[in-house]
Amino acid sequence: MAPTYRSIVFLCLVCLIFGIASAGSLCSRVESGSSMTLSVGSISTQMGERSIFGSADAGTELYNNVLVTEYAPGIPSRGSVSAFIRGRVVEDGKILEFDDTTTIIGSITSFSKSMIYNSKTTSTLF
Repeated sequence: MAPTYRSIVFLCLVCLIFGIASAGSLCSRVESGSSMTLSVGSISTQMGERSIFGSADAGTELYNNVLVTEYAPGIPSRGSVSAFIRGRVVEDGKILEFDDTTTIIGSITSFSKSMIYNSKTTSTLF
């Protein structure tokens, strides 16, 4: 079975204005991950998320870095690597959806994909 790495960040904010709650219209989801099936290879991955509160730069960040290089000089990694980031972000009543996937199969001398999502609270309500 191929190793699979995945990180999901939910950005939900329930805003009560005049007694009306609408969590569904203010909830965002961003997901990133990678999978590898290699018979021989050199792999490096970094993945994480953080939430920042109590500062002027409050927000959430998700990052995923995937690197596959030659197993040894002149000997490529062999197999398949896939990395993705996708999300549904709701802000100011508007919905933004994105989905980006990159896959490589075969002899791999160099595969690098860096993905980052950064959100800042820009509302004047807080």
